[in-house]
Amino acid sequence: MKVIEFEGNERGCLFTYHRVREGPNYFVGYYKNSSQLFYEPKNAWRMLGVAKFTDVGKALKDWCVEMDATYGAEVKEGFADGSFAGDTKTIV
Repeated sequence: MKVIEFEGNERGCLFTYHRVREGPNYFVGYYKNSSQLFYEPKNAWRMLGVAKFTDVGKALKDWCVEMDATYGAEVKEGFADGSFAGDTKTIV
């Protein structure tokens, strides 16, 4: 997993984007002593409430949309299952 932090993070407001090997990438937001996980960039931005209209809120929206456009549609590379259970065949 690779974590990318928002440049405007402060003590009481922290947003990160998590790129994972398996499953969808996601945002984690911490604001007003509450943390939430978001899969959509606009939902992460909406966590700010009325503060989303400030300069930092607008920068966060741009960053979230940029992260989603850059890494959101990644095609995850699969691999063949080489375990013992994957080599079995069903006999009918």
